[in-house]
Amino acid sequence: MKININYLKTTLVISTLLFIGCETGVRHKGSSTTVQETTQSGIVDKPTHQTITTADGKKVAFKKIFSNSAQPGFYLQVGFFQEYKPNDAFINQLKKTGLHYTILAKNGNFYALIGAYKSYNEAKTHTSAVKSHLHKQPFVVEVLHP
Repeated sequence: MKININYLKTTLVISTLLFIGCETGVRHKGSSTTVQETTQSGIVDKPTHQTITTADGKKVAFKKIFSNSAQPGFYLQVGFFQEYKPNDAFINQLKKTGLHYTILAKNGNFYALIGAYKSYNEAKTHTSAVKSHLHKQPFVVEVLHP
């Protein structure tokens, strides 16, 4: 097998230029780049988990979901469906509970959420009631506008 040296040199030069030329942050005049400056580029993703301290002093991590369509607040997630909407049987089960529910569509996935609640602790206090109605273990998520 014969290797074309010119082809390898050209590929190496182009790869090096691409590597050196890529920049993921935004730089401003000044002595250093801060975290705020690097996130202005739009390339850095927002964190999807947050940790808070509950009323009893425990640190708890929960998921954040960014959505323009849903009302911001804390919800109890009772279902997650990839690529397909929840079926009618699941929706009817949610309706029978009498709880306010939302089916949130995001990136081709669907989240079944109960709420919204004003705080993490308020949502957490409703987990046992939701579990008894739906026979599913809910967990707290926060929905935010991006």
